[in-house]
Amino acid sequence: MEVHDRTSSVLKDHFDRNRTNLSRSELVVAEHLVSMPIDVLIFRSAEEIAAETGTSDATVIRAARRLGFSGLPELKRICSRVMAQTLPTSERLEHRFRATGENLTNVAKQMFEAAREVVTATEEQFDENEVSHAVSILEQADTVWCLGIGTSEAEAIHCSVALSRVGLRTRCSGASGFTLANQLLDLRRDDVVVMFHALRDADELKLVVRQISEIGCKVILICGVQLKATYEGMVSALITCTSTPSKLASWSLGALVIADILSYGVAVRNQKQAIDSKARLSKLRAAISTR
Repeated sequence: MEVHDRTSSVLKDHFDRNRTNLSRSELVVAEHLVSMPIDVLIFRSAEEIAAETGTSDATVIRAARRLGFSGLPELKRICSRVMAQTLPTSERLEHRFRATGENLTNVAKQMFEAAREVVTATEEQFDENEVSHAVSILEQADTVWCLGIGTSEAEAIHCSVALSRVGLRTRCSGASGFTLANQLLDLRRDDVVVMFHALRDADELKLVVRQISEIGCKVILICGVQLKATYEGMVSALITCTSTPSKLASWSLGALVIADILSYGVAVRNQKQAIDSKARLSKLRAAISTR
């Protein structure tokens, strides 16, 4: 059986269970989605699907939701999992080259669309109560440690800088293994750890979460939606971001927005502290620039 046949069966199951909920135009969209090879579907925007089915963007989004998904991004993400698990990365890259073509103007358009998809899908997952809880945890921290697990060091650095600028004391690390263990020796009970990890689970992530929790530190985990069920009871706060199955835009986009929301949340609740911190930063910059 072809990879896209197996993947399409996931969507077909949703279609069979929910087809009676679809309007006539939504049914047209749903039948089109079911018939489309997944290595084609993941590169299609709502606008393109609407043009192919003679419907509208809104109809495409409604059809995805009536099929049992939060929207088109989640539909594509869930249906692409079989392909991600069975195809080597080199073959997936070949699919991507075929889908995007070589015209850089067209490629840029697709990448901007994918970036919007990442941010929109992350917003759809946004849990206001969980984020508010995370901000409250950060406010009480002695030191906030921002850790980037795997390839997520850039997100950790961004979060550390943003929080320091609103008056929190921060440390940052993208280390792993023995180097990370050495750094974590400085953790204290009143510290808070913000961890970034994109998609797949990792033994090191579980180990680090457990060890930090044993010290008594609170952990805020910013991760992919696949990890939510595994870590929800293991950390103090968990915020999910999404990726796009086309891989034309990074999971990091959503994670960076979440980091900015957390830092600004601390700032608006502690405005004098944030203003004083900005004033000190401006003074330091002025002193450095005059030398």
